[in-house]
Amino acid sequence: MILLHSPRRSSGFLISSVSRENQNYPIIKHNAKKLLIARGDLEAAAYLEKIPFKICDAISNGLFDELYVLCANVPLELYEELRVSTTERIHFGKIANVISEIGPFISYVGVEIELTPPDTDVKKQKYDGLKDKQIDKLVYGYIGVSGGYLGDFSYRSHHQFYLDLELDIDPYKLQGTTREKFIQILKTNPPLIQAKILRGILNRYPVGSLEIRTQEKYDEIRGWVEDLQTKGIISLPNLQSTSDIVLRALGDADQLITSRGAVSGVDRMHTALHGYIRAVCQQVGIKVNRDANVTELFKVLRENHPAFKKKLGSQSEDIIKVLRALATVIDALNPIRNRASVAHPNESLLDEPEAVLIINAIRTLLQYIESRINNERETMVMDEA
Repeated sequence: MILLHSPRRSSGFLISSVSRENQNYPIIKHNAKKLLIARGDLEAAAYLEKIPFKICDAISNGLFDELYVLCANVPLELYEELRVSTTERIHFGKIANVISEIGPFISYVGVEIELTPPDTDVKKQKYDGLKDKQIDKLVYGYIGVSGGYLGDFSYRSHHQFYLDLELDIDPYKLQGTTREKFIQILKTNPPLIQAKILRGILNRYPVGSLEIRTQEKYDEIRGWVEDLQTKGIISLPNLQSTSDIVLRALGDADQLITSRGAVSGVDRMHTALHGYIRAVCQQVGIKVNRDANVTELFKVLRENHPAFKKKLGSQSEDIIKVLRALATVIDALNPIRNRASVAHPNESLLDEPEAVLIINAIRTLLQYIESRINNERETMVMDEA
């Protein structure tokens, strides 16, 4: 057990073998949390809500006096967070003091690791998005929690929240309160979707709608949104050399990426690249086979399009090597799209980081081809002038 709060001169304790959970704890906890919030101890209130504490009977090792301990079993991740973060211990002293004011005197606060059988561990997708502390700060410090429920969300309005954001997320499929479901959804979605959820929260709960929803916290969360948007999919230029099919595919891809994640957008991005290169070739009169795949089209483009037939800058030979390497990348896109995307009913799909890599590779190609063509257009205009 990790002791988060104990008397200065502590001789330790033993949890009674016949210890029973204090039946009044839910009422004690509710009022203790209200007291902590009223006194401005928001982080202490957040820990009291987050950790499944219970009040246990114990016996002092030194004096064999009866005493009460606030204890809990917590998952490994939280256990380690509490073990290494000694600066957070002050909050548990505040929790103990408040509970002692309205209930039994709490001598110790501690947590034990929640042990799980080896076959019950579930592999979860990890993303470089919001940290656990940021999620806790959002939930407890900005939205607010009452009785385990998030803000003013009901189960129905929580579900509607994601529908309004056009996200393919159904909280009815998850167990727990609205708070528990919301936290699970944030933790298991990639950065771009996290950013969209945070924007939705800020729109739903503006500054001043509750005392805890201050301008400072609002601005901090907006900063998180901007940071999340830099992680993941790179932006596209305004494509001029394109077709309606390409624009539709790009629009579909954006919608799928922001509602379901990058893996759902791989197929449409592949279609966009294929259609874009074909349109670029046709616009300058290059004949292409109707059934040509994207690899063949890219080769025809490099060998025949006016924008690529001239010297490609001061390091033209090296750039040509890069383009040949990109041709290998394009060639690999075909089996990935066919065997690991939602284009077909594949059993094994790309993980999110690899899906982001594929989409960014395609967007980089689109960006380069468009800028190279635009550069050629500008050169022609200058020569005519």
